[in-house]
Amino acid sequence: MACNIITCRCIQKYLPLLSSLIFFLIFFYTNAIVTTIADRIAPYYRPALPDIGHKLLPYWSYFQINNYLIIIAYVFIFIRFLPQSDIRVTVFRRWFFVQGIMFGMRSISIYVTSLTVPQPGCITNITELATPPVEAFYVIVGIRATCGDVLFSGHTVALTICALCWTTYARAEEYRPFLFLYRKCGCKRRCHCPEWLIRPKLDAVGDPMTLYLTTYFVWFYTVVGYFIIIATRFHYTVDVFLGCLLTVLTWYTYHAYVKRLLEKRRFIIARIFIWFEGLEGDASTSISLLNGPVRNEPTELPPVAVVSAGDARY
Repeated sequence: MACNIITCRCIQKYLPLLSSLIFFLIFFYTNAIVTTIADRIAPYYRPALPDIGHKLLPYWSYFQINNYLIIIAYVFIFIRFLPQSDIRVTVFRRWFFVQGIMFGMRSISIYVTSLTVPQPGCITNITELATPPVEAFYVIVGIRATCGDVLFSGHTVALTICALCWTTYARAEEYRPFLFLYRKCGCKRRCHCPEWLIRPKLDAVGDPMTLYLTTYFVWFYTVVGYFIIIATRFHYTVDVFLGCLLTVLTWYTYHAYVKRLLEKRRFIIARIFIWFEGLEGDASTSISLLNGPVRNEPTELPPVAVVSAGDARY
């Protein structure tokens, strides 16, 4: 009986994460299908469009580096948040969900408008022998490569979401192993670094509000990635700009919605997301993006002596 209860609780805990993963995979595959369709109708016979970023940045032909940039960003996300048991389910649930939304938006974008191919000498190996759903599997595993799916940049979306994960969920916990080793070595000297540099400021419910040393490095890496994507002619500058802008807006819009979910619980869609986020409480309950519901404790005011107007002294 106890084993059944534990199993049921585990299912309830990880079911939203599994739902988010399925949502992500559906739109990931949908994006791959639309990519093959967009690649077949792309105007390869036309020259690349004028682009300020292409004029300012020297051409770098090693475009494969864009994939390595994303792999490195993913690896550090998993290293950073997977060991943190208190928030890892929340982080990856929202990561998969927002990434799925962006794949859905990109599927529409690359299908409705076909731009010329920005990368010199890029030749697709998508063939007419297989249907787009079959070719999509080849694209996912890297057997096929596409050139015409440019607006907007999926690589930019991936880099930006990783940076936003650090910005939204990191509170300098990644320094704890180094501090532990520092103390184990017998070092007792304290660091006199500015407070704003080594940890972010937190709001009333404990969520990060500012950047700190690690997130400054993360965003520097992300911005360098943007420039590399443009320099390799993997995308137009507008593809990178829109990819970053839409990702940031979608990310913060969803997180702002999460903070007000309990106020909107009379709506069906809000109830779905309350289950998805695992929230409990009433409309007066504050929501922390990291810690979940936070009860608002009433503050007791000191007693005030009631006096009449005639008691005033001047």
